[in-house]
Amino acid sequence: MTCKDKDLNILSSKRGENSTQGGVFTINDGEAALKKLADKRKALWEKSKSIYYDKQICKENANIILDTPHICRAVINKPYLLIECCFSLVDKSKMDAPFFLNRVQSDFIEKLNTYGAERPYFILKGRQQGFTTLITAIQLAYAIVRRNFSGFTVADRDDNVKTIFLDKAKMMYSRLPKRLKPTERFNSANELYFDKLNSSIRVACASENVGRSRTLSFVHYSEASFFKCSLASLQRSIQESLVPDAICVYETTAKGFGDVKELWDSGACINLFYGWWLSDEYESSTPPDKRADTWLKSRLEYLKRMGLGERKLNWYAKKYFGYIDKTSIRQEYPCSAEEAFIAGGESIFSTDDISEYLKEKEIPYTCGYFSYDKESFPVLDGEGKALYYSVRITNIRFTRDEGGLIKIVYPPYRKEVNGIVEEKPYVIGADTAGTGEDYFSAKVIDNTNGICVATLHKQRMDEDLFSEQLYCLGVTYNNALIAVETNYSRHPVRVLRNLAYPNLYSSGEDALCGFVTSSITRPLIIANLVSVMRENIRLETDRETLLEMLDFIKHPSGRAEAASGKHDDLVMASAIARYVSQSFKSSLTVYRKDAFSLKNSFRMGDTDQEKTYMEW
Repeated sequence: MTCKDKDLNILSSKRGENSTQGGVFTINDGEAALKKLADKRKALWEKSKSIYYDKQICKENANIILDTPHICRAVINKPYLLIECCFSLVDKSKMDAPFFLNRVQSDFIEKLNTYGAERPYFILKGRQQGFTTLITAIQLAYAIVRRNFSGFTVADRDDNVKTIFLDKAKMMYSRLPKRLKPTERFNSANELYFDKLNSSIRVACASENVGRSRTLSFVHYSEASFFKCSLASLQRSIQESLVPDAICVYETTAKGFGDVKELWDSGACINLFYGWWLSDEYESSTPPDKRADTWLKSRLEYLKRMGLGERKLNWYAKKYFGYIDKTSIRQEYPCSAEEAFIAGGESIFSTDDISEYLKEKEIPYTCGYFSYDKESFPVLDGEGKALYYSVRITNIRFTRDEGGLIKIVYPPYRKEVNGIVEEKPYVIGADTAGTGEDYFSAKVIDNTNGICVATLHKQRMDEDLFSEQLYCLGVTYNNALIAVETNYSRHPVRVLRNLAYPNLYSSGEDALCGFVTSSITRPLIIANLVSVMRENIRLETDRETLLEMLDFIKHPSGRAEAASGKHDDLVMASAIARYVSQSFKSSLTVYRKDAFSLKNSFRMGDTDQEKTYMEW
């Protein structure tokens, strides 16, 4: 049995004790002492830059830790505190160096201190920021300190399995002070197992059945976006193997949409986005090439507004010119979490503008639905007999409900003074649910300023109920002009006509009401929406719509639509509304509340001696 095994045996049984011969010490005292050891190591490294001298410092730190009970207890409580005191690595220059945390690694350690195993962590990052190395070091620290620990890293490819285990885990272990190394039962090509502690760390390639029949204390999904098997199937294999207080970390450079994007959006994890600019080494003194295109100029202006300095901008521009496919930089070095997932096509809308806007405080809204009554009115023939009964909606009122399908940001504008009524004109674009997975959507636009004032969004509802909510929405907003997409069904338009809605859109090409998104009109309305959003993104007030815009991309086929597995119902409703709004009045409507007499309302005229006509 090594000294390390003996020390752990003693201290594990006394983990709750705070007293030593020298007095009373707490785990916090131990953590403070570890920080001093790490700071001393950093200071001496800056002076000497000698890896030989650093090895002596690590050996001395290991002895202090193992011979001082309250410091050792602090390490048992938080094993990753060993890293800066005793761990080494091979840096980007392929040189042996002490393992000192960089800015993003330090931030993740702070999050780990704060949240522990409360929820899984999802690290979304740029290239080469050191997270795989850090997480491997954390698992190794747990394995040499904790009993019955089982750490597991799932890599995207076989060559990365070797890189993570041999170049990171095994290398860091081999450079540890001898006294910190537990007895090894075996040391294989992808697993370290310490028999006295019954602890291990293992790396394997992602596959549907990997991790089954194991009990896991820590799982690291490395480059999860690039797994060849689905993340959902991998979770089914691994999640049931986790102990109750297991730590789970998803870490990746994003690649498109799918399972990983769904997990990020679900809110199930503690989402952590680390921008490339947080890496101190990503700087350059070389000014950007004067041949910078429009996109790069716009991006550099965006980064300036974020507060990045000239050296960061120089580095980004240099990296941009190094790519043959210029769009690659948005995936490899994203400037926002939303942009990181864009792949397989170019974003139609400005991800910079949307991402920056989404960082602002969400605009408050009232959520709910319309309640109403239905009344039947007889339609009479010439003799006064009822031919049939016509249904009308009356007594419309808005019912507040946090789970309601309608969000109202700005109520309808209607002002009355001394019998004179002033109303704003509104336009509603509506997109019906083409399939069972799509959403019924509607966007209400204030046609005097272009602001979206209300949004309807609901999955899986009957078409007639959607149409009745749309009727109430239109009436509430001063009998707004309603343009309903009719590609999949004309039933909503029929319902609105049967309810005698007074202001339905027609293209004028035929007598049919509604809007057809054809191969001709679809590119027009999308191009118009892109133009409107580029001019002023703040015209859109709904967060869900903005998120749909981020997922709305130009596919390799050239068609602009939602990325695979995403929705674009709100985008299409917006596109219809803003296109139709161009042909609708944009000034306030002013009228008397009481009816005019015929004398004031009409004038009479003659076309000849026998015919007369009336006009306003």
